[in-house]
Amino acid sequence: MINMMLANLYKKAGQERPSVTSYKEVLRQCPLALDAILGLLSLSVKGAEVASMTMNVIQTVPNLDWLSVWIKAYAFVHTGDNSRAINTICSLEKKSLLRDNVDLLGSLADLYFRAGDNKNSVLKFEQAQMLDPYLIKGMDVYGYLLAREGRLEDVENLGCRLFNISDQHAEPWVVSGCHSFYSKRYSRALYLGAKAIQLNSNSVQALLLKGAALRNMGRVQEAIIHFREAIRLAPCRLDCYEGLIECYLASNSIREAMVMANNVYKTLGANAQTLTLLATVCLEDPVTQEKAKTLLDKALNQRPDYIKAVVKKAELLSREQKYEDGIALLRNALANQSDCVLHRILGDFLVAVNEYQEAMDQYSIALR
Repeated sequence: MINMMLANLYKKAGQERPSVTSYKEVLRQCPLALDAILGLLSLSVKGAEVASMTMNVIQTVPNLDWLSVWIKAYAFVHTGDNSRAINTICSLEKKSLLRDNVDLLGSLADLYFRAGDNKNSVLKFEQAQMLDPYLIKGMDVYGYLLAREGRLEDVENLGCRLFNISDQHAEPWVVSGCHSFYSKRYSRALYLGAKAIQLNSNSVQALLLKGAALRNMGRVQEAIIHFREAIRLAPCRLDCYEGLIECYLASNSIREAMVMANNVYKTLGANAQTLTLLATVCLEDPVTQEKAKTLLDKALNQRPDYIKAVVKKAELLSREQKYEDGIALLRNALANQSDCVLHRILGDFLVAVNEYQEAMDQYSIALR
């Protein structure tokens, strides 16, 4: 118990070496301390090294064959390998012992969110919430996703439910802040984000909320500080970098935005999300329009349903007045999903080719 408390305090203070030592001491005394395992993995200790510390107990205690796979899954989580983490956790979830495990479902929801698969993320959060009506962890991300989808009544209900459980966690304040932010009440969102940070200074979602509110209020330099702190706490989360890059673009610092986008691309790898982020910056400079087009094509080849890539490609086609190509792109993207932004953009493209009735239909779907 004392070593666990010490490890957490060292970690919070940014003292990694003594934190690792304390977590290892916890595992030496109690090899099944899952929080200590997660603590080590979050401090970049290799999954194989952590697994070796639990090997004896796995071999001697029955029905523990899942633990080595669980360690492997969370090692992938903490190295930012979202696709392999998702596959490994899905394989764990199929085991009878861990089926309908709320912690696993929450982790899976968070991983889908990080991978940009918002639809599956929402589904997993809903599943976890049904199994545990008192669940608080991860509900800040769930609230943010609902707010982005325009489901503000659901966000309000979620916030009320969380406050009834506890107002001493950051999550209810963040959820209410998301409702205010997407209702364009930025000063209220700023207050709620600050309150959440008071309760938990390591709440990434609270930092992102406060940073976004500051940015939209024109206080870009203050927003940058919050996004940088979010990156420090969650270096594998792309949305932290997106917020910082949006600040750079808002202040016309295209060079800084390009450097950051290139660093993210190199650090997190060439996936649909990083390709789209780099393309977003390239679209701001007339010299790099062709590069943006190439990056977006690569992103859409990897993931044809990735909404942010579709939106940026549509923006590029609109600039080039290639409306028919844009309509084909959007219809293809909407074949297997419904998104209000895509329906609205499709409406704009249909207006451009004088298809007014169908444009009205798309705007109606977007409003719904």
